[in-house]
Amino acid sequence: MTTAAKWVLALFLIVAAGFAALGAGHRERAARIHESPATNSQDIANYLSLLRGERPWAAAPAALSGRLVGAASSQLGRGYVYGGATPAGFDCSGFTSWAYAKAGASLPRTSGQQFRAGTPVAASALRPGDLVFFGSGNSGGAGERVGHVGIYLSQGRFIHSSRHSGQVAVDDLSGAYWSKNYAGARRVLAAGEQRP
Repeated sequence: MTTAAKWVLALFLIVAAGFAALGAGHRERAARIHESPATNSQDIANYLSLLRGERPWAAAPAALSGRLVGAASSQLGRGYVYGGATPAGFDCSGFTSWAYAKAGASLPRTSGQQFRAGTPVAASALRPGDLVFFGSGNSGGAGERVGHVGIYLSQGRFIHSSRHSGQVAVDDLSGAYWSKNYAGARRVLAAGEQRP
């Protein structure tokens, strides 16, 4: 049996065991996630966490940022569609605009416009709900070279609609691509609306 076949079999067995262990409330979410196959080891780890009902980045939503993170997390695995801004398919800024709207806040539509919203925040001071931006050459500047945006979760992780993976995914800011192309972050929610 090839290594790839072993991975497929192992993933199938894990999924089958996960569905057997899941309560009725988690089955629908897990089924939606299952429609989009994992693309790398981090996607597999995220997928397995969801099957176990874990969402460490969305614990105890108590404020607007909790609702925002909850809305964003509910779309994990949804497909990427250029120009999309609904659960039928999202691009990166359509996803962030949609999640903020679901939480009761508004954002401009494009990543460049979103980069100019709110106030700058240092990477060391990120809080759940902050917007994180990426661009070519780390320019950031006035947002003219910013080409991607996501929502910070916690523990160095963010959620975004990824053209590369073709779906809403969770990635780590310290990943090679993301750390190289990090352009900055913005806090759009007021301090009282965010969880520390």
